[in-house]
Amino acid sequence: MRRRRLVALAFLASLVIAAPGFARPETTNSPAIFTVKVTMKDASVAMRPNHGARGSTVTFILTNRGTKKHTFTLGDVKRGPGLSTGFARTLAPDQQLTVVLFLDYRGVLRYSLRSPGSTTIAAKGAFTIT
Repeated sequence: MRRRRLVALAFLASLVIAAPGFARPETTNSPAIFTVKVTMKDASVAMRPNHGARGSTVTFILTNRGTKKHTFTLGDVKRGPGLSTGFARTLAPDQQLTVVLFLDYRGVLRYSLRSPGSTTIAAKGAFTIT
């Protein structure tokens, strides 16, 4: 009888010690990491997929398949480094570049394609963050 009480007390003591570890709610999931392929031509942009989930880390693989240099701009890059959501990169013909971006808000990031020094937009579209 006394031995049963000791075993029961030891069991209850282990629950009391371990309980705080089990009581914490799991509020954060591990972030999604995925790739978006962006293929630029002289007058068009193909982006697959063209959407992502907030809290995800996205690797943009930019490829210029055109015959000219092109500047691809995604989102807002006017506020300066560390203060904006987006990027702008210039690629030579047949050049490939990788850019990693953390999606920290919901909304739409507009993208455009231009030749350096030109004011006309060759192609434009949107990347949606849900």
